[in-house]
Order: sequence, then structure tokens, then C-alpha cells
Amino acid sequence: MTRRTPEDDPGARAVALIAETLPPWADRATIVPAARLREDLGLDSLAKVALAARISEDIGADEEGVAVEEFTTLLTVGDVQDLCRRLSAAPPAGTLGRLVHLLARLGPEPLDTTRLDPSAPLRDLGLPSMVLVDFFVRIETEFAFTWDEDTPPQTFATLTALARHIDDRTAPPATRPAHREHAP
Repeated sequence: MTRRTPEDDPGARAVALIAETLPPWADRATIVPAARLREDLGLDSLAKVALAARISEDIGADEEGVAVEEFTTLLTVGDVQDLCRRLSAAPPAGTLGRLVHLLARLGPEPLDTTRLDPSAPLRDLGLPSMVLVDFFVRIETEFAFTWDEDTPPQTFATLTALARHIDDRTAPPATRPAHREHAP
């Protein structure tokens, strides 16, 4: 059995990154999950932005990195550890799994996708419209395509419908389903 190192655990890695960001006078022994970033550790807004950049770089997060808006909602070391674990999670295989993974990373509040029904209407998730727009933009980046103006509205109804549409748009021509017109 191989022994795990702090580099293997995103939560432990978050603690190390916080320690690197602390002001020189701060006591590193106070970096515990319940410690508040500002009040207990002395991280002001600029230090939090620097920490977000370090986490993005360390985890290899997408081009935009850790959103500053998301980071402003984090209050404790435990919150940062949870974010790092969420960002470090490998995306599941398949289009639907990748969509769920993208969805879990959106917005200022983490979305619990463990009980998500892919056939449920997207509107039932209660996501703000700006988060949904961000989701659709990230889909374009993740799957390397652009939404067409004539994309049928039902495409956006559920995660399953989105996955099917993406698969149809991104599959190599030889593997795309044949769409034959039937003679009347």
C-alpha cells in the first residue's frame, strides 16, 4: 500500500497554500478547519485573491481559475479545503458526467450534485440566470463547440438532453447517429 502525502490530499494542500499566503506575523499552528480566514488568520481581500490565484495554479484549474466571486464567500479554512477538494475531483467519464462536474463547480454556492436527477428540468435546480449563462459558456469551452442560434429550446431542458445534443455535435462523423429522412 502506498502512503499518501499532503500533496495527494487537496485539503492538506489547501492548508499549505494558506500557510504560504499568511502575513509574516501569523501563527501557522492556527490553520485549522474552523479558523476564520480574516478574523483568525489575518487574510484581507488582497491576500484572498492571491490565495485564489495560488489554488488555481496549484490545482491546474481551468483558464479562468478560481472565481474571485466564489472565493469571497469562503469564510474558514474548512471552506477553502472543501473548495480545493471539489476543484481537484477528476471529472467523471462521459458527457453527462462532465456536465455534472461543470455544474458542481459553478456559482458562489457549491451545488450538491450527488442526488442530481439528469432527467429533471434544469430550471428546477434553482440556479440564477447568470450561473446558467456561465454554465453554457463553460460547456462551449469544455466540449470545444459553439451554440447555434437555431438550437432547439428542448436541448436546454435537462442535463440528459444537453448531453445528447453535445454528443451529436462533437462525435466524429463516423460515429454520429445517422439521421435519415423517411419517405412519406
